[in-house]
Amino acid sequence: MARKSTTLNWLDQLFSTQGLRGPVLTLLSGAGIVMVIGYSALGIISRLYLPAEIGIGKYFVTMLTLVGAVASLRYEDALMLPKKDEDAAVLIWLSAAVMLLTAILLTVLAIWSTEIARFLDFPAIAPYLPLVPLTLVCMRSGKIAEFWLVRKRAFRHISAGHVNLTASMVVGRIGAGAPPINANEAGHIGGFIFGHVIASSFFIWLAFRRSAAAIRAAIGWRKMRQAAVRYRRFALFSTPSAAIGAITGQLTILLIPFFFATNVAENALGFYGMALAAIGIPISYIARSVAHPFFVSAAEAQLVGSLSRITSVVHRRLIMIGLFPVLAVMLAGPDFFELWLGTSFRQAGIYAAYIAAWLVLSSTVSPLTRVYDVTEQQRLDFVMAVLLLTSLSAAWILGGLSGSIDVMLIAGGITGAVVRGLQLVVILRLARVPWREGIAPYRDFFVLALPGLALIGAALLFENKWITTGALILGAVCYFGLAAWREQLFKTLLSNQAPGDKA
Repeated sequence: MARKSTTLNWLDQLFSTQGLRGPVLTLLSGAGIVMVIGYSALGIISRLYLPAEIGIGKYFVTMLTLVGAVASLRYEDALMLPKKDEDAAVLIWLSAAVMLLTAILLTVLAIWSTEIARFLDFPAIAPYLPLVPLTLVCMRSGKIAEFWLVRKRAFRHISAGHVNLTASMVVGRIGAGAPPINANEAGHIGGFIFGHVIASSFFIWLAFRRSAAAIRAAIGWRKMRQAAVRYRRFALFSTPSAAIGAITGQLTILLIPFFFATNVAENALGFYGMALAAIGIPISYIARSVAHPFFVSAAEAQLVGSLSRITSVVHRRLIMIGLFPVLAVMLAGPDFFELWLGTSFRQAGIYAAYIAAWLVLSSTVSPLTRVYDVTEQQRLDFVMAVLLLTSLSAAWILGGLSGSIDVMLIAGGITGAVVRGLQLVVILRLARVPWREGIAPYRDFFVLALPGLALIGAALLFENKWITTGALILGAVCYFGLAAWREQLFKTLLSNQAPGDKA
């Protein structure tokens, strides 16, 4: 009985809602389930839908990403700042009101969906543009509720919601694409919408279940006007930054149809979309799992003067997780993708190798951008976002003018990695992280990656996708085992307090 009590006590400490370690591990546990579901499903989805159908589905998601970034003027980002729940809850209604106005505007614009699709040089998206407003309301309502749950440190519930989202989306897409339905891109898009309906309903229900009284008491136009003025920096600076960030992340998808014929563009978008999904599934969920707890802990750390410490720890862990996968994909991406997704998607592995460094650095920078918010440096965030957009736009356009998608992606991948690296330097300096601490993770973990990379390099000599994939898996096990030993992670997890856990 004592042993059971000790075990339960350890688990309670490990997945505590306090500090940084417990919330991150709680969300990562959900992210692990999400990755298993997502990766298993990609191998099925790639055999149910053609590359062009996946490309059209990816374009629809891109439209939602763009409008979603600005739909509520980012007022939900301020939910962590008020001390009282009653004041914070006003921001829920303010965000929702602005989001509904955006959806109404998009509903009116959907009347001209054919003309908009023609302007975008992607006619295949026209039938699905009228679905954007309702899908937006669903997605952003769930996101606002999720931010409230972050404030309440309901990280276990957030983790469960992410699992619901991925599982529902997978069920929807596979169910629509499999016999007897055999849907085309409509099934791919419908699965996406179905997943968000389920997940958003879950988040909204949880938010009201936990804080119904505070949320209902916050309704009032006067309160919303006051909150809009008080947190206007989020609307004035965070919203443009978010818009620029969304455009930057989706710019390739927007530009490919302008430079290449429709049939070529649809297939290229399918390959690119699968490359993003394959790399993005792990790194986006890891980044999201870190971002929410980091935002809360960083806000607390800023008040007591320990922002440098917590930022340094989070940065190191993100590099530890992301460095080996990006190097491995650059070496073994095509063989791995061909075995996993099917012969028709080998090209997606080549695309993934082009953009891997950019995506991993983006996932590292993304959660750390909360440093701008807690230090109230949204103007600097905006400047860096403009720099990234300008640089990537030039790279994508010049690459597109070459007439080669490969050249376009290589140019964008290199430029994106360089500018994201610069953003990372600015954030670490803003958090007052010493430059030696900023450089050390790259040196340390590159050395630990060498044995695994050597194994992959040797396997490539056999020109066999099975051998290459096996070497990639063994190399990953080797690297993460060495990293856990080097960082004494098991010792840290078994201790009562992790370094940098408390702000």
